[in-house]
Amino acid sequence: MDSEISGEEEKATDSVKRSYESKEIETKPKRRVTWRRAGLALLFILATAVVFSAGYLAVVLWQRYVPASFLAGPNPYENWLVYRSETHGLGLRYPDNWEATEANTSLITFQPKAQQEGEILPKDYVSLSVSSNAARGKTACESDQSACSFFANDIYGERITTPEKEIIFFAKGENDFTLAWNKYGEADYAVIFEEMGKSLRFITEENQEGNENP
Repeated sequence: MDSEISGEEEKATDSVKRSYESKEIETKPKRRVTWRRAGLALLFILATAVVFSAGYLAVVLWQRYVPASFLAGPNPYENWLVYRSETHGLGLRYPDNWEATEANTSLITFQPKAQQEGEILPKDYVSLSVSSNAARGKTACESDQSACSFFANDIYGERITTPEKEIIFFAKGENDFTLAWNKYGEADYAVIFEEMGKSLRFITEENQEGNENP
């Protein structure tokens, strides 16, 4: 009787051992597969980070060491002419196929040159006028530069648009300056006017000597 019981106990013990062994055999491969997947995922993340970093570094080096002129391409405005008012110490650029006409020292007009005799030119033109500001109060822009809607070359001013005119208004000292595109609907000078506005610059000793800028 005791031998039968001990035999059954041995069988039960063997069964339990086999059960544990089978579980170990089953779980070990699963652990190996999980770690492999984690390793592959980590390698993929690292490779992606390296590629991204290399691309970013290449862009930074390109922008830093490649000349801006190469990136920007040819400048269509580099041959523009320069107008300087010695009286008011102000300069700007205008198209090389236009002409600047001084009605007086306080009014200059800019418009295309006739390319052939009898050519009818558009009535639209750009003007630069100067007037005294002694009798007026300060504008919002003059009181607070954050209220200005125009800025170029240390000049703060205001952009004003009406059906008849596109205006850039600014002041210096006792003078008001108005650059205006006078519209008659016969020509579109929007781009030209924009570039003329960007070129506005008060003349100083630094930009007057050996510099083609206004």
